[in-house]
Amino acid sequence: PEGKYEALDKYGKDLTAMAREGKLDPVIGRDDEIRRCIQILSRRTKNNPVLIGEPGVGKTAISEG
Repeated sequence: PEGKYEALDKYGKDLTAMAREGKLDPVIGRDDEIRRCIQILSRRTKNNPVLIGEPGVGKTAISEG
């Protein structure tokens, strides 16, 4: 049903489209962190990765990576 995706449409971003349009900064040297986040997101339970760090260390870049 269409109603299931209303929250995703309202609060989510299409990162694939943004990457195609060149609107995302490149992520260099964070492959391990990105793979680990994808692995956690793929779990059936406990699938909420948390990125913690000082401002400017690359948390947003990893989440957009």
